[in-house]
Order: sequence, then C-alpha cells, then structure tokens
Amino acid sequence: MNTKDVKLKRKNLSWLLAKNRLIEQLGWNVFRYEKDRRKRNSKIAVAVAIGMVLLMIISYCGGVAYGYVYLGMTDLIPSIAIFISSVLTLTFSLFKSNGEFFNFSDYDLVMSLPIAVRTIISSRFLNMYIWNTFIAFLVMFPMGMTYLFFEQPNFITYLFWFVSIFLVSLIPTVIAAVFGTVVTAISSKFKYTNAVSTVLSIGLVVVFLIFLMTASTANFGFGELVDFQTGTINTDAFSNLAPFVSDRLNQLYLPTKLFKEAVVDGKLLSFLIFVVISVGLYFLFLQLLSIKYKQINTALSSHSSKGNYKIGVLRQSGVLMALYKKTLMRILKSTVAATNLLIGCVMAILLAVSTLLIGPEKIVQSLELGEYFPILKNSAGYVIAAMVSMTNTATISLALEGKNVWLIKSLPISPKTLYDSYLLTNLTFTIPTSIVCSLLFSISLKTSFIETILIIVTPLSFLLFTAVGGIFIGNRMAYYDWQDETQLIKQSMMSLVGMLGGMVIILLFGIIANIGILPLKINTITFSINLFILIVTGLLYLHECNRPIKQ
Repeated sequence: MNTKDVKLKRKNLSWLLAKNRLIEQLGWNVFRYEKDRRKRNSKIAVAVAIGMVLLMIISYCGGVAYGYVYLGMTDLIPSIAIFISSVLTLTFSLFKSNGEFFNFSDYDLVMSLPIAVRTIISSRFLNMYIWNTFIAFLVMFPMGMTYLFFEQPNFITYLFWFVSIFLVSLIPTVIAAVFGTVVTAISSKFKYTNAVSTVLSIGLVVVFLIFLMTASTANFGFGELVDFQTGTINTDAFSNLAPFVSDRLNQLYLPTKLFKEAVVDGKLLSFLIFVVISVGLYFLFLQLLSIKYKQINTALSSHSSKGNYKIGVLRQSGVLMALYKKTLMRILKSTVAATNLLIGCVMAILLAVSTLLIGPEKIVQSLELGEYFPILKNSAGYVIAAMVSMTNTATISLALEGKNVWLIKSLPISPKTLYDSYLLTNLTFTIPTSIVCSLLFSISLKTSFIETILIIVTPLSFLLFTAVGGIFIGNRMAYYDWQDETQLIKQSMMSLVGMLGGMVIILLFGIIANIGILPLKINTITFSINLFILIVTGLLYLHECNRPIKQ
C-alpha cells in the first residue's frame, strides 16, 4: 500500500466512524438482517410515525413562509428561516456533548485504535452535524422553496440558499459543543463529577431562560396579534411586529444578518463571511478540544476513594425500595438524563417564581390580555401539569437498563414491583415540584379555597396519569441495544412521546375546560376531568402492572 492510499484512508476514518454510529443509531441493520418480525415491525412503525411528524414540520415551515409572502414580507423569510434552524439545532444538541464527546460507552475501545485524537473528535462532531443538518433541512428547504418560488431571484441566490442548508447548523453545533465541553471540563475537577455537571448545565439553562423572560422586545402586545373572539390573526399588528423582530434577530445573531444580506441584497462578501465564520469556528473548536481531550475523559472516568474506609452499620431495605433507589440514582448520576428529563420541572418552578415576584396582573397586562385574567386562575393547574409532565422518567426507565435488562428479568420479583419503582422515581421529581408551583400560583393569583384545591389536585391527577402512561409507552417501545444515553433520551421516539404526549393531552383538556363549550361551571368541569383522569389512570395501572417485561 503506497503513501497516497494511507493518507486517503486516514481522511476517510472520520467518515467511517461517523457512518458506523449512524447505522447503529438508525437501526439500519435491524431492517436488513433482523429475522424477528415483531422487532422489524416495531422499527417500521416508529419510522412511519417519525416520517409523519417530519412531514408535519415541513408543511408547517412552508406555511409560515407562505404567510410572510401573503403579508408582503417575503424579504424577511431568510432571516426567520436561518434563525429557526439555528434555535432548533441548538435546542436538540445542547446537552449532547457529555454523551457524544465525553464519557461515551466505547471510549476505551475507540481510543485504543491507531487513530489520531482529532480524527475521533471530528467523527463525533460529524455525527452531531449530520443530525443537525437534517433538522436544518426540515426548516430551510420548505421556507427556501417558498421564498425562491415567489421571489424568482437570480441563479446565485439559489446557490447561496442551497449551500447554506449545509452550513447553518455548524455554528449552533459548535456553540452546543463548547457549552458541553466547558461544563464537562469544570465538573471533571470535582469529586462528584456528574452531580456538578448536572447542576452547572441546569443553572446555565435557568440563566438563559431568565434572560429571555426579562429581555424587552418591543411595546407590541401579543394580545394584539390574535383576535380571541374569532381566532384570526390581526394582519396589521403582525405586519408592524414582524419587521421589528427580524431587525432584532439581525442584531442579536450575526449569521441572520449576513444570510439576509447575501440572499436579499445579493452581497457575495456577506455570504463569504458567513461561510468563513461557520467553517472557521468548526476547525478552531476541533483544534482546541484535541489539546485537553484525553485529560478530560480520564478525569471523568477516574474515581477517587478514601484510604481510611471502615465498614459501619449496614442497612437493608425491601425489594421495592432497593429498586427505587437504584433507578433514582441512575437518573441523577447521568448528566444527559438529568438535564434533559428534569428541565420541565425547572421551567415550571421558574415560571411560578417569576409569576409570584412580577405579579400575574403585570404579566397579562404586558401581553395586553387583561380581560382574560379570570381564565388564568382556571388554567393555572393545567399549565403546571403540562410543564411538569415533560419530566417523564418512567418512559425511559426500562430502556435505561440497557443490555443489563437480563439481570432485572432474572430477579425473583414481579413486573409490578419493577414498574412501581419506576413510578416512584418519576413521582419523586414531579409531585413536590407540582405542589410547590401550585402553592406559588395560588398565592400570586389570590385564589379562593376551592380554586386552590383544584390548582393543587389538577396537576397531581395528570402527573399520575402521565407516569403510568410512561410505563405503558416504555413497555412497548423500549429497546436495549443503544450505544449511549444521548441516543435513547434525545433521539428516540419513545422519549419524544413520553415528553410531549402528556403535554398535548393536558392542553386539550385545559382548552375544553376553559373555552365554555360545556354548559357547566369551569370548576365543575375541572373536577369532572380530574375524576375521569384518575379513573383512567387506575384502569391503565391495573392493565399494565402485571404485563411481562418487554423482551
């Protein structure tokens, strides 16, 4: 083999490593070689469901772009398109660095190969980039087709838009990777690495959310945008607000300005600057991370122990409590699991505290929704339930057992005991959060005794339902052959259904209770909904508690 062939193979190593991960993450080999029809059909069903969701996203983005065309604001589409793509990319990749670049399961195996550290980092980044580019395509393609069809620009604009689809995700991916790297590097200096990493990650997210909540956008009230009597959009208000928002986006995020100047104004220099910044940040990140990559991973995988350890009092507990403690610590010790699954509880507490400090009257007045303030009391319980229900650890608890699930199955315990431990773990996070938020909302809204009881009971009813629903989902969609937790928690249909399914159901019931379509008082409707949900929860639990553990 000559020197040229060796160099070519080295260049292809990053792609080969990334391709192997993609094949495993997509379950491609299941489609090709799996002989068990149940497993194949399960994968096909998930693929079809994901395909339908993707078509909905593409249709929605195309509809948004057409709305801008209809209102005569076609030149704003490029800025909105690239900003939406960047936000979605950043959101989906923000907490992936810990499982993607650091502390991944086959780290020792990969590092033992005769491969340069930069090649390994490049392959991991390439994997994230491919997923994020796919997300960007779902936004950029339909919005670009709409813009190009109605605007009919010159050929160079088509080229700009096509190339940008493959560049728009680079900067958000680098930002997410840097975020994860900084948090991981800091936490690796402490004894309890995962705990520090989780606290830092959630803390930075809280700071970011507070920034968004306190940042003033304009004197436009969101209540002006929609006529709540007819459900139609106020085109005049939207026409005034959209350009202002677009200008602010151009000021806050430089790529939106550069892309808008390239596409709308035809400035080649702006596009070249956009390309240089995107690609340059990637190579800079690759170079800097390779310097301390091994040290960070070594610190993460090393564990200190006391030299003066002595055996003290040994305590024992029942089977249920032992499984509960194991599952609870499994969630808390995983930075990826904790940061992604507990964010719903964090957001709910943040909303409740801000409502108490700022005052609900000021909030609804700032949105010019003062006349709808009474509805806020009736919908508070549903809002709390919807946000906290995003924390649904029961959905992925069984799948988190991974390839060690055989050990659980070999224990002399009933499936009910295992499922109960998952439910207790889920409710440990959601019930205290729900009660605290309900009390804070009750104080800030100055509710009556009956209203306070309903604000407390409504979230509890729905959270019991979503927890049991999580067992239902997990025991049908769980799979154990994942390579890292990121794949399971952020890229699985099971996790998506568990996180958003309950929220959708809660919001539907909240709308039914508050829009007045039933000839009953709102309190009576809410009480009836709670009773109905509790009955359904009980029946679902009885149906699931003795179901065999998914193979």
